[in-house]
Amino acid sequence: MSLAFLTPDVTASREVLARSPMERLAVDAGARLSRVEGWSMAKAYSEPSIEWERLTRTVAFADRSSLTKLELQAEPQELAWIVAPASDGGGLKLEPGMAEHVTGTWWCPVTPSRVLMLGESGQAPALRATLEQAAEEARGTVTVLDVTCGLAAMSLIGPGARELLARFCAIDVRPALAPPGAFRPGSVARTPGYVLVEAEDRLLVLVGWALGEYLWQVVADAAAQLGGGPVGAEALAHYRDRDDA
Repeated sequence: MSLAFLTPDVTASREVLARSPMERLAVDAGARLSRVEGWSMAKAYSEPSIEWERLTRTVAFADRSSLTKLELQAEPQELAWIVAPASDGGGLKLEPGMAEHVTGTWWCPVTPSRVLMLGESGQAPALRATLEQAAEEARGTVTVLDVTCGLAAMSLIGPGARELLARFCAIDVRPALAPPGAFRPGSVARTPGYVLVEAEDRLLVLVGWALGEYLWQVVADAAAQLGGGPVGAEALAHYRDRDDA
């Protein structure tokens, strides 16, 4: 496995860039890289029209390993007490199998005593501060773990997103069983992982960081059979802005 993602980039500035475990394969697929919030990310792969076609007509996949990923661990009663104020005062109550999206962050219940929080890379400092403050005010033992570089992440987007997942994963994400917000821990490409249904045609898959290249290979092979391929951060941002409008 390539360890290129551990290599600091000292060109142009002395900023040390974080690198996805999928970067080598992304470059092989034609990715043009750029700096985004301290990460080296794929800006684009091909012409905008081709990537837009994948997003809206067939199926696309995008590396999202740069997402902030924090895990909160506490006793169930303590966890419920922490989650409510930490979710921007929304009185959030998490239910098994369903994640909640609050102020740009997904709150995903893994077990009664573990919650995984997912947000964009730029949200990391604020999210950590919020959780750490809540943990300090808690009455029991609370642990906040940064698992950003413990989990690789990939989005599957487009009309064929659920079909693409079905090609390599046994988790059932048919719309009747997995509406937007559904969060499913389970076997992903024969390895432990998670699937989050972000929207009707947008899924997020997470596996162990060391399996990032493996996930890319599995998804790329399956996507090619459906006429799809990778897309960069620019096309994905445009697509999500359209959905949010």
